Amino acid sequence: MNRTDPVEHRIAMLRFLMIFGVVVLHTPPYVPIAEVGTAPFDLLVAFFQHALFRTTVPVLTFISGYLLFRSGIDQDPLVLLKKKSRSILLPFLFFNLSVLLGLVLLRELLGINAGNARLESTRDWLDAAFGLTGSPINYPLNFLRDLLALFIVAPLLGWLLRHAAWLGMLLVMVNFYFNLDGLFLLRDVMGPVFYIGGMAAVRNWDMRALDRFAPVLLAALLGVCAYVIYFRVANTNMLRLVAPALIWPAASLLAFTPFGNWLARMSRYSYFLFLAHAPLLLVISMVYKRFAEVIPYPVFWLLTPVLITAILTLVYKLAMRLMPDTFRLLIGDSKRRPKPAGDSSPLPAAT
Repeated sequence: MNRTDPVEHRIAMLRFLMIFGVVVLHTPPYVPIAEVGTAPFDLLVAFFQHALFRTTVPVLTFISGYLLFRSGIDQDPLVLLKKKSRSILLPFLFFNLSVLLGLVLLRELLGINAGNARLESTRDWLDAAFGLTGSPINYPLNFLRDLLALFIVAPLLGWLLRHAAWLGMLLVMVNFYFNLDGLFLLRDVMGPVFYIGGMAAVRNWDMRALDRFAPVLLAALLGVCAYVIYFRVANTNMLRLVAPALIWPAASLLAFTPFGNWLARMSRYSYFLFLAHAPLLLVISMVYKRFAEVIPYPVFWLLTPVLITAILTLVYKLAMRLMPDTFRLLIGDSKRRPKPAGDSSPLPAAT
């Protein structure tokens, strides 16, 4: 990827920033917004977990739609199927089934019931393994599960984008509002933002047109997030829908700064961080419970995402040194060279 290209640089920054946000979002315990306390730290945690980082999936989905339809791969369904089977389906299956196997072994061999998944009926097992109608056992992989669903209909969406873009937008929004697709998408908001990303690509929108409003849009984002917390808004769909339009231009404030350049360099670790953070988070949480009386919760909450990122970055580097071909295969990147700028994966194994 050309690091001097402003759009590519921004995508790289947002990949890592958003996935680090996913780790923060998943740091336990989950407290429903109606039960959030009024202490400053409680409000700080709620601001990130119930508002700001609820935008991570929409932003990554927008980027995915933009890259997919910019590449034009939707016009060749067989190539699309082949590429996404390697880059999305294979990592999904490996990192999800590995977690399922590990939890089953802990339960059967050691009597340890880790995690909160219910595995009783056949449907429970199918959902845990493959996410057919509910969350997979490695719950962040909901995102990949829904991306696969969107890739299935990408040829149809691509036709609409090129021949009847605004009619397609209307159909996508009606589907979202009335949930006409049922369980096809578990996160309904992904449909509209994926389509909007595709529209930006197909209609060749100026991806920097709103940059001059970046400070105002950043303030608007923070204001909306504060509103969500102050009024205890449980349904954040509106925030998620507008998130790409606020965050994408706001990210221009970091472009080519030392911190922005560091975020872009860290992008290569983002996919692995996303795939593997949940089981590591579970282990760290189980260990923390044994020391909760001596380690304040704010210390745990602040340091855990940083610790997970550091550990998985180190694991990535070691794996690339010790078994590069196998590791690339498992994280959906079988190429030795960096992926080109036109690649349509929103969460690249390497960039």
